[in-house]
Amino acid sequence: MPFPKKVLLVINPIAGTEDKDELIENIREMSASRGFALEVYKTDGENDRKAIEKIMDDFQPDRVLVAGGDGTINQIADILRDYDTVMGLLPLGSANGLATNLGLPTDIEEGIEVALGEHTFCLDGLLLNGHLGLHLSDLGLNARLVKNYEEGSVRGKWGYAKEVIHTLSEHELFRVRITTDTETYETEATIIIIGNATMYGTGVVVNPGGDMCDGHFEIITATHFDFIELAKLLAGSTELDPEVVKISRATRAEIECLDQKVLFQVDGEFLGSVNRVKAQVLPALLTIAVPDRES
Repeated sequence: MPFPKKVLLVINPIAGTEDKDELIENIREMSASRGFALEVYKTDGENDRKAIEKIMDDFQPDRVLVAGGDGTINQIADILRDYDTVMGLLPLGSANGLATNLGLPTDIEEGIEVALGEHTFCLDGLLLNGHLGLHLSDLGLNARLVKNYEEGSVRGKWGYAKEVIHTLSEHELFRVRITTDTETYETEATIIIIGNATMYGTGVVVNPGGDMCDGHFEIITATHFDFIELAKLLAGSTELDPEVVKISRATRAEIECLDQKVLFQVDGEFLGSVNRVKAQVLPALLTIAVPDRES
């Protein structure tokens, strides 16, 4: 993959705590030293899609850098699925789930080098009730955790830890029917994870067999967990009782909630309560700049 000649930087001005002007200036200096043309677009949450599509059509960049959290990355990825370009990610959010799974550096200077580098990775996407998913989505326990954290008053790791305890104390079972390419089954569950990636942004590994570019996704169904098993799951333990954890691989699936609506989140965005989730893999949807795997 050659180095880029034209670069579009899409930046969320309110994501994270980094100095956005300094970040933009660093990338401007790099563009001058490396001889590539640079366009900068700051999101405003109103007309971003139309504005970015116009830049893509007029400027025709061969690299798009996205500086923001998972929500911004997801939004731009949904636009870029219709273009032949490489995405470079500069994670500025609190969770940064996709960046964690791709092994991207947390240092912003190193991140810029990777985002503009020559090493790339194919990334599948998931279509989930019409929403694009790139790493992990779920029904039940973790969706409640996302909801509680969004509604809580404490940010950061302490706020997250507080909501883990709160969420574990109020989790409940729900009954579902799951239909995939190869099987149909009914079960009770406390969490159902639809996994393209292996771990949450916190580093919790819940899908150790996941591969983000194999044309499949996994459905991880956990049932009848007591407090200890739930804590082990959220801590990333792989030593779980096989009688209460079922993992299925699929290219498409439908999850029907049989007795109640269930809380649902996609890539860290809480989407409310649903009766069903329809999931479909979108193979090799994006090309992402990543670190050199051999270095």
